[in-house]
Amino acid sequence: MATLLDYSLTTVADVKESLGIDSGNTSKDNLITRKINQATRMIENYCNTRFKATDYTEYYDGIGGSELVLRHRPINSVTSLSARQVTTNENDFDITDAEDYFIDEPAGVIEFLGSFYGNYDSWKVVYNAGYDTIPEDVAEACAQLAAYLVENGTTGSSIKKKKEGQRELEYFDTSGQTGSLIEVLGLDDILDAYADPLVSGLR
Repeated sequence: MATLLDYSLTTVADVKESLGIDSGNTSKDNLITRKINQATRMIENYCNTRFKATDYTEYYDGIGGSELVLRHRPINSVTSLSARQVTTNENDFDITDAEDYFIDEPAGVIEFLGSFYGNYDSWKVVYNAGYDTIPEDVAEACAQLAAYLVENGTTGSSIKKKKEGQRELEYFDTSGQTGSLIEVLGLDDILDAYADPLVSGLR
C-alpha cells in the first residue's frame, strides 16, 4: 500500500470529495494516495519550493549588496547567519550578530546592515521556512490535480466531463494543448504566486 508523503499538499478525503467518491468507499484509496504524492511533487517542482515548514542549512555565494534572497519562504525563524572567513573550502564560519540584520519573513529575504561579500559558498544560513498549515488555494490546486490524475490514470485517456449522480466534474480539454499539465489545467494562476523567486548567491 502506498503511504501519503508527510509533506503532502492535500488529503485523501478532499480528493475523494472532488471525485464524488463516498468517504466509506476505500477501493481507490491506494491509487488516490499515489496520485496525491505525484501531484505534490509536480507542484513543488513547478514552484521550486517545499511548502511544509522545514529546517534548512544552506550556503550562498558572496554577491555584494545588503539583501540575500533565500531559497524558501516564508521564513519562520533564522537560527544563524554566518560568514566564511577563509577563501578555501574549510568549515570556518563566524556567526553574525542578530542585531546586524533584519528578516523580511513573507518575502524570504535577509537584509544585512553590512555587505554580503565573499566568494563561492561564503555565507551559511540555518533557518526554518514554509507553512505549518498549507494555504487553502495550494491544497485545492493539489486536490484538483490529484483528482485529474486519478481519473486519467484509470481510463488511459483525457476526461473532460464526468457525471456521478447529481454531481458533475469537468476539466479543461487537454487534447492538443501544450505546456505543463499544471498550466493546461489553469492551476498556474494559483501557483505562480508561490513560485520560487530569484534566489541570491546562486551560480
